[in-house]
Amino acid sequence: MASNKINGEVKAVIDKFLNENIYPKIIDKDNLLGILVYGSTLTGFSSKNSDIDLLVILREADSTKRGVKYVNGKKIEYFIKPIEKFLSEGVFFTNRNCPSHVALEQNAYLYYDKGDLISNFLNADKTFYNSNRQIPKDNFDLKYVQIENRIASLKNILERNGEEFYMVYFNILEMIRTFHSKIHDEAEVPFTKAYRIYNDKNYYNKFVAADASNPSPDNNFVKLYNNCIRVTDKISMMTNLENLYKYEQQFISINPNDYEIDI
Repeated sequence: MASNKINGEVKAVIDKFLNENIYPKIIDKDNLLGILVYGSTLTGFSSKNSDIDLLVILREADSTKRGVKYVNGKKIEYFIKPIEKFLSEGVFFTNRNCPSHVALEQNAYLYYDKGDLISNFLNADKTFYNSNRQIPKDNFDLKYVQIENRIASLKNILERNGEEFYMVYFNILEMIRTFHSKIHDEAEVPFTKAYRIYNDKNYYNKFVAADASNPSPDNNFVKLYNNCIRVTDKISMMTNLENLYKYEQQFISINPNDYEIDI
């Protein structure tokens, strides 16, 4: 169920933004179907640097627009979308195994909803996602040996004390994280939020959506992943990365040192 609460100060900023930047552009008032506030403003994880995320849904529009405005010193990031685009995104994210619309349904504030249309869609989207999401069918054996090759390159960089060590290290760490997430049917999450999602259950429920049927992250993996994040000396980083990589070997069907696979 979408949120029915919003901070009074935030609402005043949104009111001003809509009155000055959105309503004057909508000549046919019947074209406006919904206005949603979402993101950290609603989930309880905002900070002084957080913006206000706003979505305006129209019956018809020539294009989808994205913009930023500052109102009373507060940044508003907004999207204007035709309903067709909004509905198609539910299918798109379902196919990506990413329950973004489900999380939106749980946490969004419906600033305006013409005839409960948007509310009904958001409620139905949870059922649609859980019934139709596409479980990844990647060639995980191939992805694993690709990681093996990257780790070999990282060892060479470490031996010559290459300045690109940290860049390559975190690239490999993200490769392993993505590999693990897909092979275990976990929800797709952005790299920038992965660490917090793994370590804060409340945040996981808000961002990923507690109502989505994806399994929670593997606790053993999270522990090893955290070890890779929480050290800064290169030797320890290398050791922890290899431990994480070796942990993933149990989920593939080949020996990375003796294999022949289809590609």
